[in-house]
Amino acid sequence: MKFHVFEQSLNEGDESFIWSFCAVADKKLEDAQVRSFIEKLVYITEPFRESPEWREGDLLCAQASFAPILLQKMEQIQDQGRLAMVHQSVNTTKEIMRENIEMSLEREQNLNDLQKSSAELSVMGRQFKKRAKQVKKFKMIQNAKHGVIVGTIVTGVTAAIIVPPLVALL
Repeated sequence: MKFHVFEQSLNEGDESFIWSFCAVADKKLEDAQVRSFIEKLVYITEPFRESPEWREGDLLCAQASFAPILLQKMEQIQDQGRLAMVHQSVNTTKEIMRENIEMSLEREQNLNDLQKSSAELSVMGRQFKKRAKQVKKFKMIQNAKHGVIVGTIVTGVTAAIIVPPLVALL
C-alpha cells in the first residue's frame, strides 16, 4: 500500500517535496489496519521531515535515527493485529455460544411440547382403554341378549313343530 505526501513550498525559489510512504503487510492484516499504520507514520515523521538530514541526506541517512521509532510502531501494529485476531476469535466464540444457547432453548421448548403431547396422549390412551372395555362389555351383553332371543325363538319354533305331532300321537 502506498501513501504520498506532497509538500509545496511557499517561497518561489524553494523546492517542492513528495514524500512516499509504502507498507508491505501480511495478508492477515486488514487494509484499514495497514492504512492506519501508514497514516501514523506520516504524522510521526512530520517533525523529522523538517531536518536537513531527511531533506538533503543520502539514501538511508535517517535510518539510524528513525529505525527504533519505526520498529516500536511496527511491534505495536503487530500486537494490535494479534489483539484483533483474539477479538475476532472471542466474537466468533460468542456468536457460537449465542447460537448454542438459542438452540438449547428451542430444544427445551420442543421437549416441553413433547412432554405435554405425551401426557395428553397417555390420558387419551387411558380413556380409549376404558371406553373399549365398556364397549366390549356392552357387546357381550348384546350378544348374550341376542343369543337368548335366538335360543328362545329356536326352542319355540322347535317346540311348535315337534310338540303338536307328539301331542297327536299321545
